[in-house]
Order: sequence, then C-alpha cells, then structure tokens
Amino acid sequence: MQKRYLPVTILVVVLAVLGIGGYVAPLLMPQAAPVSPQRILLPNAGGAVVFDHNVHAGLPGMTCSTCHHDSLTPTPEPASVRSCAQCHGQTFDAAFRKEHVSRYDRDACVTCHHYELDRKKWGHKRHARELGVDCRDCHHKDTGIEPEPQNCADCHEAGAAPTHWPAEPGTPPNLADAVHARCVTCHEDLFAQKVNGCASCHEVKPMREQPAEARGKVSPLYADCVVCHEAGGDRLLLGRMDAFHKQCMGCHESAGKGPFKKGQCAQCHTSK
Repeated sequence: MQKRYLPVTILVVVLAVLGIGGYVAPLLMPQAAPVSPQRILLPNAGGAVVFDHNVHAGLPGMTCSTCHHDSLTPTPEPASVRSCAQCHGQTFDAAFRKEHVSRYDRDACVTCHHYELDRKKWGHKRHARELGVDCRDCHHKDTGIEPEPQNCADCHEAGAAPTHWPAEPGTPPNLADAVHARCVTCHEDLFAQKVNGCASCHEVKPMREQPAEARGKVSPLYADCVVCHEAGGDRLLLGRMDAFHKQCMGCHESAGKGPFKKGQCAQCHTSK
C-alpha cells in the first residue's frame, strides 16, 4: 500500500469504528427509564389533535390518575401507565369479553371490576324477635309451596349472581333474586339507592385495596357489570371519542376555561 493512502485508510477505519460503536453502544448501556411523552398526536377523522402532555401534567393538583384512571397510584411509573386507546375504542361484544381476560395485565381488572359483594349478618333473630316479623312474612305464605318454613337455599339455587329478572312460571328464581324480591317489600328505601344501598346488607370489598396477587382474581358472580349497575358494559365502557370528549371537555368545563363547547372543536382539532 502506498504511503499516500495510509492517512485515508486510517481515517476510514476510525470512522467505521465510530459508526459501529454508535449503534452498538446504546445496546450495551443500561436502558434509561421511560419518561412521560411531551406531546401526543391523536389521529382523528375530524382533524388530528396535538395534545401537550407536559403542560397538562404540570397543572396544579393534576396527577397521572386524573386522566389515567386505571392507575393504582396517583403517580405511577410511566412504563405502567396504559394509553387511553388500550381500553377505549373497543367494541364491547362477546369477542371483547372473551379476549380482554388475556389482553390486559392483571392489575387492570380492578379498573372495571372495582367491587365485590360478600355476605353480611343481616339479623334473622332481630327480624323475628325485635321487629315482630312473622316467619311467613319472609317465607312462603302458600303452604302448598312450603308447608313449613325452610332454608331458602333448599329450593332456590345458591351461588348464582342476581339476574334482576322475574322467574319463569314453575321455575324457582335463584337465591339472590328470591331474597332481593322478598327484601324489597320492606326495604324499598335501600333498593331505591341502587348500588349505594348494597352495603346495607352486603360487605363491600374494594378490589383496589386487595393485595397485588389477588387483584386479577375476579369472582364470576360479579364479573358482569349489570350485577351492580343497571347499564351494561357497552354503556359503561365508553368508546374512544366519547371517552376523550368526556375527560377533556369535562375538565375544561369544570375549570371554566379552554374548549368545552360544541362550537369550539377547532381549538383542539387541526383542519383536515
């Protein structure tokens, strides 16, 4: 090799080493912890939205869980925060019910399955002795159905979730439906409170307070939304657009500033 090419050769080798090192070095170095995004582009048929994440995250009193309501803590690690689209925007149908069990991580269960109900001592003796309730006020007055007062579970299926539907003629309702139908005759005030009245007769267990290893274990009795809610899952789990509008516009309306009225779309949506 002629000496006049030696400097060029050395320069090429040095540049090659630097180039290869630039690719390899990041792979060998410890990965930095994920950080919150600065701005997020939200594609939309009505015009994309550029959401300034840092500005909103820095507002007084704002925590991650304000918007990411699935978070178990107010300020979770960025890597553990799910994007809105991971839950919203899905079609709530049979396929969703089947797939979501494996689609989401275990800690996500408590976002929707937030409570479970357990038995509570409602006071059989107190009703019979102190309140003067006759046995047949709760048990069947028709002796053709029940000659003597029996344990309700002898005839009514125990362990099934309430259906909130009247039983078919000739078929005993399950135990939950039977008890609810009997109790409401005296306790209309509690039933009028709907889900808020459940704690009067049930132990209410907040799933968010359960140990981490138990959070993914949802009781099949309360896996269906309508056990506690009158609206089905398709009404409770908002679509992506409705979720964003409710969250963003609701917050702006509460603050009394920023876009929240129907005619202010262009303040968030860019032109097509």
